[in-house]
Amino acid sequence: MIRSRLLRRVAYVRRNRCSVLVAVLCFFILLNPLLSGSMIGATMLATSLFVILLLAVWALRVRRPFVWGLAFLAFLTIDALVADRLGETWIRPLALVATAAFVSTVTVALLRYVLDRRPITTDKVFGAVAAYILIALSFASIFGLLQVFEPHAFNAAHGNGPDGRLNWSDLMYFSFTVLTSTGFGEITPASPLARALVVLEQVLGVMYVAFLIARLANMYGRERRQS
Repeated sequence: MIRSRLLRRVAYVRRNRCSVLVAVLCFFILLNPLLSGSMIGATMLATSLFVILLLAVWALRVRRPFVWGLAFLAFLTIDALVADRLGETWIRPLALVATAAFVSTVTVALLRYVLDRRPITTDKVFGAVAAYILIALSFASIFGLLQVFEPHAFNAAHGNGPDGRLNWSDLMYFSFTVLTSTGFGEITPASPLARALVVLEQVLGVMYVAFLIARLANMYGRERRQS
């Protein structure tokens, strides 16, 4: 009996790989405030993000050329992040660019999978949630890159870090508030470029929900006509 249940659960996970991706992404979000305060914790978070993106590649069952492209981006990302953690701050822009490109590439692959013309499945629903989370993480990386060139691009009520910049956990929190259009809390954009990026993320967030609802409604209408 126990073995039968275990096999059914394994079969469910294999059919709905994106559910594992969503669970790991949520766990990653919860870990951020606990680990981002120390150098070791920040390194662990960077490594965790890399593992999560590899999990996304596994969930999408992508073709080999795409995997090699992601592997190259992953190599650049890990090298830059390790160098940054070792004190080579000059390489921080490259680390942020590589991270943003890596996350964005996986996000686009997820969106293509979710919004294609094939029937909506449970796995696609989980994939839609995962893509939404990754959009926020992509913009968090872009906001971090902006801070390299404009240290005071954002104002925070609780005060910025020692170097005048928000840390990754704050940027991620801010990105989710922008994407979900819940309004600004204690963090607000201060520079014109920061405001432009915020507007772009807000538009993408609204468009994503609209496209997803239209996709589901179209599928539901097609099933009714066929019945």
